[in-house]
Amino acid sequence: MRVLIVDDEYSKVQAIAAALRAVPEIFDLNIVHETTAQAARATLRRDAIDLLVIDLHLPDVIGEQGSAEGGLALLSMMCLDDKVQLPTDVIFLSGREELLENATSKVAALGAMIYQYRADLTLWKCALVGRAKYICHRKKRTRDLPRNVDIAIVTALRSPELDAVLNLPYKWRQERLSGDPTPYYFGTIERGSDRAPLTVVATCATRKGMPSAGALAARVSTLFSPKYLVMTGICAGLAGKAALGDIIVADPTWDCGSGKQAEDVYGSPVFKAAPYQRQLDVNVMHIASELAKEPTIVQSIRAGWSERVPAGTLTVRVGPMASSASVVAASEFAASIAGQHKDLLAIEMEGYAVMAAAEYARVPAPISIVIKSVCDFADAKKDDDWQTYAAYTSAAFADHLFRHVAFAG
Repeated sequence: MRVLIVDDEYSKVQAIAAALRAVPEIFDLNIVHETTAQAARATLRRDAIDLLVIDLHLPDVIGEQGSAEGGLALLSMMCLDDKVQLPTDVIFLSGREELLENATSKVAALGAMIYQYRADLTLWKCALVGRAKYICHRKKRTRDLPRNVDIAIVTALRSPELDAVLNLPYKWRQERLSGDPTPYYFGTIERGSDRAPLTVVATCATRKGMPSAGALAARVSTLFSPKYLVMTGICAGLAGKAALGDIIVADPTWDCGSGKQAEDVYGSPVFKAAPYQRQLDVNVMHIASELAKEPTIVQSIRAGWSERVPAGTLTVRVGPMASSASVVAASEFAASIAGQHKDLLAIEMEGYAVMAAAEYARVPAPISIVIKSVCDFADAKKDDDWQTYAAYTSAAFADHLFRHVAFAG
């Protein structure tokens, strides 16, 4: 449950937070605090909030004096701002008794409730906790309704790709939604006492390829409104450019089959490529590049694997990855794809579709990320020997990315 407290009196905020944290029925509690109306609106544009707690006397921006109707103005502006994700419930708590009488009817007209705050009073606590518990009961009873998560992870295969994700220490729980045959796994990424945890959902397609991956990614985006849409898994590396197990963060990715089948001047068939590339988010690119240069990251990933490992040094690369409609196990065909981008590192079958699904998602659209690790070299020697290891290194690097101090605030 996500609670946003908008109040510039810190002792009051502490008391409100303590009242909520003391109730075990209020599960998955995540409290965010803002001191101004402007900051609160920015948070509501970015995050889905279940319960909004507002003070009446509130400054609009940092450095300004509080206004007697600052909280009312905030709620009014929220209703006018179509970029704001309106919270499930709103409650006003005011420690200024002289403001209550004039504000009560105005708060009611906006669809909210108001209570007097004072440390020795119990009514505000009862109302606050009661609303929070009701929201939690409602959440439990409406499991089949869409919810909001920070990260959605999709994979093409249950084994080994989704299995590698589910081995991450996120306290996974499986749920099924009414009328939806797809199993979803929900978890929480703890990031220390000084940072809010991240919520995550993971699932996999029923078959390989861009159509299935794109359809699943679009559905997940609609159901869960993730901030980040991530695909992990396995890919084929370009011989000489990547080693077995190497982690490739796609930037850019494209459909290598996009183009026109034509004839040259001699009547021979020729493929004229017309790739439309999807770039990686710049902030994510910088974080991934920074992690790639940190030796302890790859060392910890390698050390976390207790079985056989391929020869060579594990590396992380941020670079071009092409999506093909078919499995590539012919070096000549792989070379023709490499001709579409001189720096091509890898070929796989789904990444571009996931990136495209994010592009067409409803606002605010998720940031899409494709992280895949090399399990073969797209040639006649292609086999499955290193698929499980590659799926592991991909998921392990994604975990490091999620925990980076600059990721998701």
